[in-house]
Amino acid sequence: MSLLLQTLYSGLVNGALYGLIGLGIVLCYRSSGVVNLAQGEAFTVTGLITAEIVRMGVPVLVAAALGLLCAVLFGAGLERVILRPRLGWSSERLIILVVAVALCTEGIANFAVGPNQFSFRSLVGNGTVRLSNAVMTFDGLVLIGILLLVGLLISWFLHRTIFGQGLSACAENPTMSSLLGINVSMMRMIAFGTAGFLGGLAALLLVPLSIVTYNAGLSLTLLGYVAAALAAMKSPIGACLAGLLVGVAESLIGSYVNQLLAEPLVLGVLIVVAVALLGRRVRFGGVVRA
Repeated sequence: MSLLLQTLYSGLVNGALYGLIGLGIVLCYRSSGVVNLAQGEAFTVTGLITAEIVRMGVPVLVAAALGLLCAVLFGAGLERVILRPRLGWSSERLIILVVAVALCTEGIANFAVGPNQFSFRSLVGNGTVRLSNAVMTFDGLVLIGILLLVGLLISWFLHRTIFGQGLSACAENPTMSSLLGINVSMMRMIAFGTAGFLGGLAALLLVPLSIVTYNAGLSLTLLGYVAAALAAMKSPIGACLAGLLVGVAESLIGSYVNQLLAEPLVLGVLIVVAVALLGRRVRFGGVVRA
C-alpha cells in the first residue's frame, strides 16, 4: 500500500510539472497559434540561474526572484525578438524556429555551466507529510496545489474577462482584433511572458526535490506538449488534469512494469489517441484534419 501511495504521489508531482509546462504551451497557442516547443527552457533557465546565484552566496529567495524574472524575460523575448518579426511565416516554419531557439538555449547553457547537475534548498521548507509510510514533501504538495490554482485562475481569466477573451481572439483573427482596438503584439508578449513565469515557477518548486541540468528543457517540453495536446491546445484545466494523468501513468508504469518503458508507452498511447481523434476530424495538438 505504501508503495502505491508513494508511486501516486511521485506521479502527481511529476504530473504537476508537466501540467504547468502544458499550461504555458496552451496559453501561447491561444494567443498566437504557435506551438511553443521552447517552453521547457524556462524551467531550465530558472533552475540554472537560481542555483548559480545561490552558489555565489545570495539568499535563496532573492536568487529565486531573479531566476523567475529571467524566465519571464525569456518567454517575452521569444515572442518579441524571434516570433513577432516573422508573423507572416507559416506555423510549421515557426515551430521549427522555436525548436531551434530551444536547442540554442541548451547549447548556451552547456557552454555556461557544463554538464553538471545543480540544485538549491527549498523555498517552502524541508518538511514532510507521512501517510502509511509514504513520504510527501512540502515542495511537491505546494506544486500540485499551485498547478490546480493557476489552472483555475487562467481558465477563469480566459473565459470570464474581456482581456482574456481578447487574448484568445488574437490567435483566431489578429486582423479583426487589431481593428477592434486590441494590441495584438502586447497580448502575445504577455502570454509568452506568463508562460515563462509558469515554467520558472515549476523549477523553483521541483529543482529542490531533484536536480536541473542544461538539457532538461526539451524532454519536459515533450511531456508538457502531451498534456496540452490531450487538452486540444484549448483548455487550461484540461492541460492541468492531462499533465497529472500523464505523470501518474508514467510513475505507475515505471514502478510496476519497467522504468525504461514508462516514457515510450506514454508517448505510444499519445500516438494512438492522436490518430483516433484526427480520424474523427477533432483538433489535436494544434492540428485539425482537413
